[in-house]
Amino acid sequence: MYRPFVVISGLPAAGKTMLARRLAPALDLPLIDKDDILERLFELRGAGDAAWRRMLSRESDIILQREAMSSNGAVLVSFWHLPGMPANSGTPTSWIAALSGQVVNVNCKCEPETATERFLRRKRHLGHLDQEASYTELLTNFQELSRLGPIDVGQRVEVDTLREPELDAVVRDVRDALARCLTAAASDER
Repeated sequence: MYRPFVVISGLPAAGKTMLARRLAPALDLPLIDKDDILERLFELRGAGDAAWRRMLSRESDIILQREAMSSNGAVLVSFWHLPGMPANSGTPTSWIAALSGQVVNVNCKCEPETATERFLRRKRHLGHLDQEASYTELLTNFQELSRLGPIDVGQRVEVDTLREPELDAVVRDVRDALARCLTAAASDER
């Protein structure tokens, strides 16, 4: 069964959601975005302190995983957990390989300085607590995160998101990567 999954990864404010919102319809796949799930939880249960946000964030991780597992393919967006990060930071990735043999990781490449500036300019639900971090704290955090590298799931497609990516090129690269997944799966069956 053909179940393509496109995992969008990268630093916070690297342009993951913006790219995913354009990429999902171009690939004819539903979009499952953890921030959308988390914001629905904020609306249902309210915003709170950092501990409350972490609790709702972990619940959002579970919902994201459940929705992905029950789908026939999707574009998945989150800030994913990387080795070297605190255990309670980022969405776990251990379940992604079990989704399908057709997983492509679109890694949004963005300099930490640009991601920091974007992060401070963006307007999200107050429950995210974005306003609590200073430029210096964010920049230091994003620089440390960028040293960890991309998540290690599926075929990787690198996309420079310092500028708006050319959608047709990204779609072509993702389709090529999905085709390589199918070819690899077919050769494994032989």
